[in-house]
Amino acid sequence: MRTVIIFLFLFSAQVFSQTFLGVLYKNSDPANSTNINLIKKITFTSTDITFILTDNTSVPKSISTINKITFGGTDGGNVLPVELQSFSAFLNGNIVKLEWKTMTEVNNNGFEIQKTSGSRLSGPWEKIGFVKGHVLSNSPKDYSYTDSAKGTETIFYRIKQIDNDGKFQYSSIVEVEVGTPKQYAFKQNFPNPFNPKTIIEYQLPIDGMVTLEVFDVLGREVSSLVNENKKAGSYEITFDGSRLASGVYICKMTSAKYSKSIKMLIMK
Repeated sequence: MRTVIIFLFLFSAQVFSQTFLGVLYKNSDPANSTNINLIKKITFTSTDITFILTDNTSVPKSISTINKITFGGTDGGNVLPVELQSFSAFLNGNIVKLEWKTMTEVNNNGFEIQKTSGSRLSGPWEKIGFVKGHVLSNSPKDYSYTDSAKGTETIFYRIKQIDNDGKFQYSSIVEVEVGTPKQYAFKQNFPNPFNPKTIIEYQLPIDGMVTLEVFDVLGREVSSLVNENKKAGSYEITFDGSRLASGVYICKMTSAKYSKSIKMLIMK
């Protein structure tokens, strides 16, 4: 199957001066049509097919949802959509910060932010905000949205990306646990590598003294981020490495009953 698709792709590129790759789906998704001059490569795994465009944008599709792939000289009029590259949520006290990134945007009106609590399968999903998109962009774009959280529950978030013509698609679902954590946690910084700022998250199940320190590879302390008593909860801190040279650094969290280190990489 893979050999046949690749052969057809190469063959059609030689036959037609204007050749379009069409993707038809088994579900209700609209068919896509893209000029092959915009497609750099097609790769496969056991479950997915990925279209890599000439601007290095990757568009993955599940093989199980594809009904047919065709080649022809007629433009079907709906280019391969560009999906969100990342979507994540960070909890700092009772403030939830949502962050997401797109690589390119075509006909993008914006992003509707939705949330629910309890079971994400049963909903209902509540619209809590809207962030305007860039409509048309060929470069990465970063977005964020903040929400306040109360109580002690698990909250689920998702993004509904809406085109100017009303078509839409949903992001993956992210979750945050509001309230007192059940155990210590010290997460890998994000992003990593970074330049010059990165976010560090940690959790405390009980009140107590906490230190958060950054060392170079020789063991010399280069920054003290936290050195105080903290209430039980989830925390987020931004580390700015603009005054440091590129390289590997160690961030260590220490409390009365917990100690852990992570490696962070500054690339300038």
